[in-house]
Amino acid sequence: MSIRTVLAPLLLAFVAASCVIPQAAESPTPAPLGSAPPLPSPSAGAPAIGANADPVVGVVQDLLPSVVTVINKLSNGQPQSSGSGFIVDASRGYIVTNNHVVENVRDANPGAAFDVVFSDNRKLDAKLVGRDQLTDLAVLQVSAQNLKAATLGDSDAVPVGSTVVAIGSPLGEFQNTVTAGIVSAKGRRVAESQSVFLEDLVQTDAAINEGNSGGPLIWAATHQVIGVNTLVASNASGLGFAISSNTVRQIADELIKNGKVVRGFIGVQYTQLSARQAAQLGLPTGTTGIIVTQIVPGSPGAQSGIRVNDIITKVNDQLIDPQHPLLSLMVKFRPGDKVKLTLIRDGREQAVDVTLGQPQ
Repeated sequence: MSIRTVLAPLLLAFVAASCVIPQAAESPTPAPLGSAPPLPSPSAGAPAIGANADPVVGVVQDLLPSVVTVINKLSNGQPQSSGSGFIVDASRGYIVTNNHVVENVRDANPGAAFDVVFSDNRKLDAKLVGRDQLTDLAVLQVSAQNLKAATLGDSDAVPVGSTVVAIGSPLGEFQNTVTAGIVSAKGRRVAESQSVFLEDLVQTDAAINEGNSGGPLIWAATHQVIGVNTLVASNASGLGFAISSNTVRQIADELIKNGKVVRGFIGVQYTQLSARQAAQLGLPTGTTGIIVTQIVPGSPGAQSGIRVNDIITKVNDQLIDPQHPLLSLMVKFRPGDKVKLTLIRDGREQAVDVTLGQPQ
């Protein structure tokens, strides 16, 4: 049933209930044309609409200068895509955006060159400092004076239900677009691809469209960024996701320092354990994990006694399964970290402690 079909009876019912049939009376004398009083003007004493009256307006006035449009260019100088970003370090010109904003449209390599456009329409060349595919974050740098940085807040501290503001350049055309909503949930986990699962996302109903990627999600009460707008659900409305600012802070610091994120290394090659293989091996129904096919000599895995054909089922207490692949689980670990691997060998379950190393 259409909305029009539903609303029509309701409207008729309302009109019928609210109509009062007047008694016969003298018809009023019509006023002469041109004698009607003008519509009232706004009162001189009415409060001005501004930052003090509307927190969203205050956020925009404060942080719009920190938000940029990112233009990703081909080697011939032609634009191939665009997104959004925001300044996190004014003195050094660092800008945070999404990795998929700086990637080529046709492959996973970075674009040949980048421009950033500020809210006052200044356009500057930017260089890529570093990017991380597993968290979909990247850092650019510009050389400019009088920049204004946005502050990264504590995404753990923002309460669900808080008012948030998204600023960006949807569709690459509508620069400085502002939308508002609330924090709908926190700690979400969403698959960005078959192998990349983004963790600790902030869910919001603020409108986020193509081109908003990389722009800030701002907690209106504090004027602080609590997320980087990244994903929307294609089969629903009002279902957007931002990478939490606590994740952004850690990854951006590593990218600025090293140009990349170095993750802990076990030193094994593997294949996914299928349900058919699990059944053939006599494992309990529902067993998931990976089968070790090769071990890098001298690696942490070799030093910990892991063997070929071992079935690794857990990292610490987290099961390895299609929704939690090993690559995704290792995102948060760094060289020197210790992890406990649960594995099955010759039908028996055991635990192995591994001190992670540097990738070889």
